[in-house]
This record gives sequence, structure tokens and C-alpha cells, in this order.
Amino acid sequence: MTIASSNRNASDSFVGKSYQFRPYFIQAIKGTPGRYFALGATSFKRGYYASHPVKDSKGRIIGVVVIKDDLDVEEVHMVKYPYSFVVDPNGIIFMSGKKDMNFKSLWPVGRETQLALLKSKQFGTKEFEAVLPREVADGTEIMFDGNNYLVSRKVINSEGWSIVLMTTTERVLIYKTAGVIITILMCALVVVPLIINYKTSIMAEKVSESEMRFRMLFQNITSGFALHEIILNDDGQPCNYRFLEVNPAFEKLTDLKTGELIGQTVLEVMPGTEPHWIESYGRVAMTGNPISFDNYSSSLGRHYECLAYSPRRGQFAVLFTDITDRKKMEDQILALSITDQLTGLHNRRGFLSLAGQQLKLSDRNKNGMLLFFADLDLLKQINDTLGHEEGDKALIEASNIFRETFRTSDIIARLGGDEFAILVIGADEANSGIFIARLQQMIDIWNNKENRKYRLSISMGCSYYDPENACSIDELIARADKLMYEQKQSRKITKA
Repeated sequence: MTIASSNRNASDSFVGKSYQFRPYFIQAIKGTPGRYFALGATSFKRGYYASHPVKDSKGRIIGVVVIKDDLDVEEVHMVKYPYSFVVDPNGIIFMSGKKDMNFKSLWPVGRETQLALLKSKQFGTKEFEAVLPREVADGTEIMFDGNNYLVSRKVINSEGWSIVLMTTTERVLIYKTAGVIITILMCALVVVPLIINYKTSIMAEKVSESEMRFRMLFQNITSGFALHEIILNDDGQPCNYRFLEVNPAFEKLTDLKTGELIGQTVLEVMPGTEPHWIESYGRVAMTGNPISFDNYSSSLGRHYECLAYSPRRGQFAVLFTDITDRKKMEDQILALSITDQLTGLHNRRGFLSLAGQQLKLSDRNKNGMLLFFADLDLLKQINDTLGHEEGDKALIEASNIFRETFRTSDIIARLGGDEFAILVIGADEANSGIFIARLQQMIDIWNNKENRKYRLSISMGCSYYDPENACSIDELIARADKLMYEQKQSRKITKA
């Protein structure tokens, strides 16, 4: 079954059609490149088909990719020689200098052979009208259309394909005949020696063999696969879907059993399925446009990476893999990138990102916020006299004090060095004193503990974010920093 093609949006799209009867498909599914000349089953244009097996990471064949090249351009070289032909072993004209000769037989073809060729659809479905009364060989003289012709026939491959040139005896010149043969041969040698012509009986065997291979592929691929039909409501909108077929990997990745799925709808099996899954799959089934995405299924508690396509209108198939572990790792990496490793608080990057989001929410909901900018006093003195290990402990102590002072919903961060910032969500300007008093109370409790080597001191400034008079987070920090610096200077003067 074709699942993707370059003309997927055209009226003669290959998607949804089966070409498993074509020899190039049969050869590729056996593991070797396939090559074939034939009339297109959908486009009805002559073409050269080159196929190749598609394999997964373990080297197993999971499909076939095919490239078709139209041959009209190649035939242009033959127009100068009206009675030049490229014929198959049975004499069927595939390319010629006169288009009306194509798909006739150059000499009579037996009835049995005609029926076999018509069944294969290699050259279309019309019977092959004979041009000449008998088969010709190289050097044959023949009467045709009231004139005498000398026939040059060169077999170009082991399958018996030939180039035939008919020249009137009055104009036969050895150098011209040789030149024509060479010209046509150079054109044909690119592709004609690659032609493989299978007999009908062998093709039937290969079709059966390919079906068995696809069934084995379906059973053994590690990705989950499921085929469904979409269910519409009275308004013609997708509201549910039904399971038609699943593979063993589907069971492994979802912990759902085939016997419990086939014929059932997703809302019968998983009532908590989110609407966005049904809506996304519904668009694929109704429009035929494939999609790929990753999303979380709350019903299964897993993250999945999905590819969905429509084999026919009203149906969709899904190929998916479980990426839950990858998502967890990505979340861990993100958490590390926004976390200060020493204190466990947010770092500058994390604070600016979260604070920016809160500013947008504040503007929308018209809720004020407080931003506290704090500095751990005398950190340099602690490092110089007691060592940097003790200085790190002082930073950790200050972080714990901030956690005890502020709420879990507030954003607390160490911006770097001895600087901290706290964004208090949904607070009025009048509440700043409450938080400052509580902070000092926590500092006093910490300093009154036994065996203290130093006293903690934290200078702090506070600025208010008014959604009616919006500003940037940098402006908010700058105002609080200025007030913090003024407090720190006043403490130095007092001590002096």
C-alpha cells in the first residue's frame, strides 16, 4: 500500500494504491534494487521505474521506495528516424520514432503471450496490433507500406530487448546506418540493459511472497502500529474512533490487549482520552493530509511520538514510539539549565524566564507584584577569614532563610555571587514591610543558633510592579537594587 508520494495532492495520486504486482516492487522486497519499464498504472505514461528496499536500523526490510522517470524526453532522440524502435523480447514497441507505433507489436504476438502481457499491465490494456507480417532479424529485407526496407536489429541485453531500424534500400549507407544504431544505442544503454521481464506465473508467486513478508514486518516491527476508522457526530465532526487492527508492538507500548481493542472505540477503551487526539486524527482521516507530532496521553501516562496518515478516506493509521524516557531526560536537562547548583534556587536564566511570564500574566489579570533584590552582607569577609567552603555554607543558609520567608508560589533565585532576587506574586505595595519583617525574624532565629562562626546579614530593596504602569523586569530589578544599595550604605554608616 502506497503511504506517500510526490503527487499526493494530485487527482492521480499514488497514495492508497497497491503496486505489489509490479516486478520492480517484487524484486526490491526481496532485498535487491528493481528496474522496470512499463506504462504507468495511474498516470498511463511510459516510465522507467527504479526501486530499492527500505530497511530499519536492524537491516530488516520494512518497505519499498520507487522513483519513476518519464521517457518522453528520451524518445525525442528517435524522432529523426521514423522507423526506429526499441522493442521487448516479444516485439512490443516501447519507444519509437513515430508515437503512433508505440504499444503495437512489430511482428505478430501469440494469443497466450498477448493475454499474459495484458494481465501484467506492463504495456497497458489494449491488444497489440502487428505492424509487420513476421518477425524480422538483422539483415532482413521486407516490404512495408509499399516500400522495400532493410532491417537492422541489435539485441542489447540478455532478456532479448532489441533496437530495430528500418531503412529504405535506396538510401542504405553503411556509415549512416552505423551512426543511427550508435546514437540509439547510446540513448538506450542508460536504461534498457536494466530491464527485467518476469513471466506471469513467477509474478503471482512473488506477490504471495511479498504479502507474507509484509505480514512478518507488521508483526515484528518495534514501533506500535494501529489502523482505525473515524467516527463523526451529527454535525460531521470527529467525536470518536474505532480500532480495526493493531500489531504486537502496540500492545507492548500501551499495555492494551488486541482482544480488548478490535471493534471497540477509543472512548470505550480509554474514556479519559483527550479531545485533541481525536481532533488531530480526525483531520488526517477526512483530509488525507499526514501529520507527525509528539504528545502526552494522560490515559496511558506516557509520551508518544506519532506519525499518522490516511490509507483511505475515513480511516487513519498511526505509527508511534514511546518517548517517555526521552522527555524525562529533556525535563531534567531543562531543570539543570535554570537551577543554581549550589543553593537549588533558580539561577539568573531561570528567574528572568519565569519572571517574564509572570509579568505577562500580571498585565492580563491586573495583579500587582513585589520584587525584592537582596545581597548577602560580608560574604567576602567570610571567604577571606573562614574560607570559601564556609562562604558557600553562608549562601546556602541565606537561601534556606528566603525559602522560609516567602511562599512556594513566589519565584526565588540566586542571580550570581551574593545577589538574590524574589518575585512575590499577587502582592500589594503595602505588603512589602510584612515580608521584610519576616525576613529579619528568620535571620535573627538563624543567628541565635549555637556555635555560630559569624552572623548573617542581608540587605534588601523592594520595588512594586503596577500592571497599570507596566515596566520591564530589568527596570524592576534596577529600582530594587538601588534601594538595596541605599540600605547597605546606611548600615555601614550606622556601624561607623
